[in-house]
Amino acid sequence: MDFGNAPRIAAATSAPPVTRADVTAQAGGVGVDLPPEQTVQSAPAGAAVNVDVRAQDRQAQDRAAEAQRARADQEQPEQTIERKLTIDRETRAVVFQKKDQQTGETISQLPDETLLKLRAYSRELTERAREAEQTRHQVEETA
Repeated sequence: MDFGNAPRIAAATSAPPVTRADVTAQAGGVGVDLPPEQTVQSAPAGAAVNVDVRAQDRQAQDRAAEAQRARADQEQPEQTIERKLTIDRETRAVVFQKKDQQTGETISQLPDETLLKLRAYSRELTERAREAEQTRHQVEETA
């Protein structure tokens, strides 16, 4: 066995590191001992989160007003308030009404009277458009 003539393997050398032109020192940055290709730059900060305190105040006020209404409803004797469900003839919508039995006055109604009128108007326009289209088709078929 001959060990005297063993070939020696030279260490492989790599290419020299490339300096990056896109890495620049920024104001307020912290200096490090790393070469530029090993550094990390922070991403730009996003927009700050804004908290609208007024919206929270409005929500708190709405909750307080709802609680006050609930207390007022509880304080009123149940015998004076009539609750009923009806179906509106024009819109075919279910309507919930609260009426004072003593005065006959409507306390609250869902959906509102304005919305019911709007639905009735829309239904009428739709029916007129259908009728006009049917008569137009009948005229075209006879011509």
